[in-house]
Amino acid sequence: MNADEKAIFDYLKAWPHTFISGKEIARKLGIKGRYEEDRFWAIPILAVMVNKKWLETDSMGYYRINSEDRKKEKKRHHVSPQIIRILKSSGKNFDSFIADDDEDELSLPSVLKPKKPNSSVSGGQSS
Repeated sequence: MNADEKAIFDYLKAWPHTFISGKEIARKLGIKGRYEEDRFWAIPILAVMVNKKWLETDSMGYYRINSEDRKKEKKRHHVSPQIIRILKSSGKNFDSFIADDDEDELSLPSVLKPKKPNSSVSGGQSS
C-alpha cells in the first residue's frame, strides 16, 4: 500500500458507513495545491483500491471501505491482567479483551518491596 492509498484508506476509516465521492476525497487529501492542479487525482487510485477489494463503490461512484473488511475487524479492549483474571473466573468468553503481558511493570520494584524478617538475626546487641 503506497502513501496515497494509505491516506485514502485512513480517511475512509473515519466514515465507515458512508459512501464518499472521489472528488471529495481528492479535495480533503489534496496537499499543497494538488487538488487545484487536478481535481480528480484520486480517481485512478480509488479504482485500483476497488480492484484490490479494499474499497467498495455504489451506483453513484462513491467509495467506502469494503464491508467484509469491517466485519473482520473486531474491536479489542486493553485491560489489566488482574481484570482479565476476574473476568475469566466468571466462566464467560472474553476474547475481545487484550491483557497487557507486562505484569512485571505492575509489580513493585525490589527496592520498594517490604523485606521479610530474617529469623537468624537477633534483635538485641551482643556484648
